Amino acid sequence: MLKAILIQFLKDRALLILFYLISMTCIITFFHLSEPANTEFFYPLSIGVFLLLVYLVIDGVRYYQTNRAIQLLLRDQYAELQPHTEEEKGFQQLLHKIITEHTSKYNEMKEQNKERFYFLSHWMHYLKTPVSVIELMISKEEETKETGVFLEKLQQENKRLLTSIEQGLTMIRMESFETDLEVKSVDLLASLRKIINGRKRECIYQSIFPSLECEGTAAYVVTDSKWNEILLDQILSNAIKYSSLKNGNKKIICRIEENANYTTLSITDEGAGIPPYDLERVFQPFFTGENGRKFANSSGIGLYLCKKIADKLGQTISIESNVSAGTTVIIHYVTGKGPSVI
Repeated sequence: MLKAILIQFLKDRALLILFYLISMTCIITFFHLSEPANTEFFYPLSIGVFLLLVYLVIDGVRYYQTNRAIQLLLRDQYAELQPHTEEEKGFQQLLHKIITEHTSKYNEMKEQNKERFYFLSHWMHYLKTPVSVIELMISKEEETKETGVFLEKLQQENKRLLTSIEQGLTMIRMESFETDLEVKSVDLLASLRKIINGRKRECIYQSIFPSLECEGTAAYVVTDSKWNEILLDQILSNAIKYSSLKNGNKKIICRIEENANYTTLSITDEGAGIPPYDLERVFQPFFTGENGRKFANSSGIGLYLCKKIADKLGQTISIESNVSAGTTVIIHYVTGKGPSVI
């Protein structure tokens, strides 16, 4: 290693040595031509060469220490890199910056992969349940031939399976969220009407009466239309699902309140409500809480996705709830200025 570093050092310093010797030769020649009687040139040349050698020895020791540490590090051996020159210090700072950024990105990717694996493992396990139920129903249908009841239950399990698949696909699409983002001024009132109409049959079946409360004929907010509708649809789906735990007629009230800077949407149901000890954990993945044990279709993914989407859209989402009285989901938007693109 010493020989290789010495050869590398001489290559790096060859230009400096060459110019130093040329400059000494020029100076000695100048004084010799100025004073023809002065024929002494060996003495000043030897002093110059000596000083050059002293400089090269000092510089070489530093060079060797730094490059030896680099060679050891390249061989995955421990070494302490001690910079001596400002150039080396600058490169060390740059190296530390690159390492820090790389480590940060690596840890972020590691967390994402961990979260993805955790999600997929639970999601796959959750999908096994409706598949098993459908298989059991088919085998029983061959014995009972109760077609009407069979088809109704089969439809419920199929819808449960479809909802789980949609949630899984939404989670996968979240990886490329920024490339699929179009932030513009969106009519929140129109989006809510579209989602409620899409779930009209469920509302009728569960005796739920949704209503919209808004002072104007439109309510524009700054958001992405598609992702915001996914968020709202999930919240409305939860409101319908947990309202079905109670008998009789129920209401779901979507209230929009606007001001100059912010628009607030609150979606209130008259469902089972969430216990206080579960309320702070509802946005965690796969957390179903007490209501999840009462409702077999709870996967604990919906509100987690809502929180992720809201954060990426720059919206805030919160939940207020009272047991047996209902739940209110509150979303804060930046107020838009008509249908034009922001």
